[in-house]
This record gives sequence, C-alpha cells and structure tokens, in this order.
Amino acid sequence: MRAPQLLTLTPPLSRLASRLRYHTLALTEAGDTFSFGFGGSFLNGAGGLGHGDRTTLETPTKLDSFTAAAVSAGGYHSVAVDASGSVWSWGRGEWGRLGHNESSDCYEPTLLESVDIGEVASVFAGDVHTGALTTGGAVYTWGRNENWQLGYEVTGLLNAGQSLDAQQEPQIVEIPSEATVTKLSCGELGTAALLSDGTIYVWGMGRFFEPTKLPGVVESVDGTVVDLQVGAYHLALLTDAGGVYTFGTGPSLGLPRTARRQWELAPLEVEGRVVSMSCGPYTTALVVA
Repeated sequence: MRAPQLLTLTPPLSRLASRLRYHTLALTEAGDTFSFGFGGSFLNGAGGLGHGDRTTLETPTKLDSFTAAAVSAGGYHSVAVDASGSVWSWGRGEWGRLGHNESSDCYEPTLLESVDIGEVASVFAGDVHTGALTTGGAVYTWGRNENWQLGYEVTGLLNAGQSLDAQQEPQIVEIPSEATVTKLSCGELGTAALLSDGTIYVWGMGRFFEPTKLPGVVESVDGTVVDLQVGAYHLALLTDAGGVYTFGTGPSLGLPRTARRQWELAPLEVEGRVVSMSCGPYTTALVVA
C-alpha cells in the first residue's frame, strides 16, 4: 500500500471534496479548483475530473473554467458554484445528474443554463443526483430518483442513459415550512436540509418519498444544529456544543449493536468536542478537539 502523501497547493487549500471512491476536488482560498483520481472508462463514462478526456490523474491538476466559491465531488460527476453564484457541472451525465436537460457526459465544466434558479450559495453531488441551495434558501435537485432522493415525484423518459425516475434539469423542492433552508446535504441515496428554525427535513434513503420533518430535533438536541451530513441510509447532525446525533439505519450510525436504534434520533457518545464530521456511504468520521 502506498504511503499517504502530503497535498500542498498554492494558494493554500480551502476545502477537499471527495465522495465515494473515484475522484477528489480541491478548492484553494483563491477559488482555484484542482481535480485528481479516476478519469472514467468507456463503460463507466467520465469520472468528473473536467480536463477534456478520461485520463486518470495521480496529481492535482487545475481547472481554468471558473473561479469557484464551492465544489462537490460525486460518484462519477462534479459540481461547482462560481463567484457569481452560477452552477457548473461535469462528468457522467447518465440520469440527468449534470442538470443540462440531457444525459450526455461532459468532459469539461459546463455552465448550467437549462433553468434559471437564481444565485446559488452551495451545491452537493450525491451518487446519481445533485442538489443546490440558493442564497434565498430555495432547494433544487435533479438526477435519478430511485430512492426518492429528489424530494418530488418524477416521470422521466425511458431512453439511453435515462429511466422512468430521472429528472434531467433542476426542479424546486417544496418543503412544508415557512422557515428557510440554511444548509443542505446530499448523500448517496438521500438528501437533508437544516432550516432557520432549527428543524431538519429528510427525503430519500428508500424511506421518505417527500421532505419529512425529523421529529424531536429542537426539543431533544443539546444546543443548536450547525451542520448535517448524509450517507446512504443515515444522517449525522453536529451541534454548536460539539455533540453529534445520528439518525437512520445500519452500522454507519456508529452505535454499539446492542444500543443501536433504527430510524430514531440518538446522541453519539464521543470523548471530546467534535469540530467537524463527514459521512461516507456507510461510515461516519469525526474530528475531535
């Protein structure tokens, strides 16, 4: 096994974005985006590196299409928000996950122009779907909906690269609350949103057909939720007090088997104060101070 290598970029690194196991995006403090990892194959399509081909890259290579404010790496695709709040996507286009009203692969970053969704604050690439949160607190999703991760009913076209549950361009998600969405997260099979009143809405995971309010969050959580991350079948919440709560099913909840509570919000026992976290498909990682 190759030893871990130190990643040094100029300007300094702002954020690493990696989902699943195929490729990684690195965003610098100056808004430069670098990509590296699997470039794709004839059968698996583009790998989301954005350099015009399927070449696999072992070292970070800069993308020159835009100055980024946020980036997110999915299974075989990538998505970014530029400094003006516009969305760019590239990689595998199957099931419309790129949002360009078709299913073609894009080997270079392509501006999303099919639907005017306004100024976007952040974007999130799942496995086969994508989500965007606007500066006004509106949520848009697109891609495949086989696990209901889009948050609305889809009637797609059954053709090459599509299915009956595919949405090829952004569509707004109707969340039954007067509060606005402040944070969004897309996982492999689901999506979750944090609202300004502290409530959490989840959809997808093969369980929630539409945005569903997670019960007991405001009442039972110690502190205020400041971040949320979604895996395949689980959700993790981080509070301003440094506590973590999990919801969902499977070993990814990080609870002992005898104490695991399926689809019930429960605190995670951690020694120390958690300052950040990340969810893989079936795992949860924490940084503890």
